[in-house]
Amino acid sequence: MRFDWSASSLSDVGLVRSGNEDSTFINVDAGVFIVADGMGGRAAGEVASGIATHVIGGAASAAHGCTDDLRESLCASFLSAGEEVVFQAREDSTRSGMGTTCTVLMLRDCGEYLVGHIGDTRAYLLRDGVLTRVTKDHSWVQDQVDRGLIEPAEARGHPASNLITRAIGVDATPTPDLYSGDIRDGDVFLLASDGLTDMIDDQQISAMLTCGDSLDERAECLIREANDAGGFDNITVLLVEIRLLEP
Repeated sequence: MRFDWSASSLSDVGLVRSGNEDSTFINVDAGVFIVADGMGGRAAGEVASGIATHVIGGAASAAHGCTDDLRESLCASFLSAGEEVVFQAREDSTRSGMGTTCTVLMLRDCGEYLVGHIGDTRAYLLRDGVLTRVTKDHSWVQDQVDRGLIEPAEARGHPASNLITRAIGVDATPTPDLYSGDIRDGDVFLLASDGLTDMIDDQQISAMLTCGDSLDERAECLIREANDAGGFDNITVLLVEIRLLEP
């Protein structure tokens, strides 16, 4: 079986922030899709997320093979992005301490996907009407959930929800978590910054992913729902739909 895919991305500054520190990368031909959410003063967050999408996107687009062949190169690209973020932060004191979260989706027409993830941007998979969260946040709140100290329902909107435990540029050797699996006809992947997931829960996200006929319409529904819930942060969504090609 061989597969093809289409993508749509939309980013919104939200209702509170004055600038947008999220960045995206889309290379449909190479099957590479990225959302990064920058952190840092002034425009430093925007710089960090831009570095991550540029460095990792370029390396991932040049990689070949199925998922087992891609793991090492994807991890190496996160390290390269981290080195560049740290270098630019040292060169410009106004960018000191900048960093970024990052979630990467790589698709292969042999029928596989690979996700590389660091921070609290997320990847979801909608399959047969069921939404599954692919990634797990690298955050203080998620650590508390894992230890049984707070309930999962308390995590979203928690006062400490912005405390990230792993990020590119903050860690000396940023190591992504990797997730892989098969792709099927009709699958829809969602990559999103926490400006979406802090505002609406997974049930609402699932509903919004069926609110329009096109990917563009679904992306608009997600952005609108997050803004209606407060829009406290930049909101970025990237949707990818899988199609099975006829033999």
